[in-house]
Amino acid sequence: MPQLRKALTAAGFDDVRTYVQSGNVVLNSRLRSADKVGTAVRAVLADEFGVDSAVVVRTPKQIRDIIAWNPFPEQAAAKPATVQVIHLDAEPDPALVRAELAKDWVPDELAIRGLEACISHSAGMHGSRLQHAPLLKRLGVSGTARNWRTLVAVAGMLTAR
Repeated sequence: MPQLRKALTAAGFDDVRTYVQSGNVVLNSRLRSADKVGTAVRAVLADEFGVDSAVVVRTPKQIRDIIAWNPFPEQAAAKPATVQVIHLDAEPDPALVRAELAKDWVPDELAIRGLEACISHSAGMHGSRLQHAPLLKRLGVSGTARNWRTLVAVAGMLTAR
């Protein structure tokens, strides 16, 4: 993570911070578009580390809105590592969303809103029928998943700005 912070700073980003080894980065940018920030960060990853990885960007307001939305507050409070937020790179087709929400995922639960999907894994992710990679494929979008604990930690980094 120190090398990533250094590379992003050299590329013109300010106040670059990372959260443990999770791949989450909080930074300031002169770029005013989330798409432009994502493209620039992706270029740094490719140029400096030889990694071609999708980058999903959320603004501080979007992160706060996700936390306020929290469709599974009891589970997130009791077992935050079992609640997974999937940040989508595009809004999925509403018909595909309805199809996923209509499925019986018991004992797990699924909620989808805009650019986010949220899964509550009753007994943890391993062994669950509801996994984020197949869900993304069925929704026809890409994205990245973080557990609730990580999302809250990143939000805490944002409030320090």
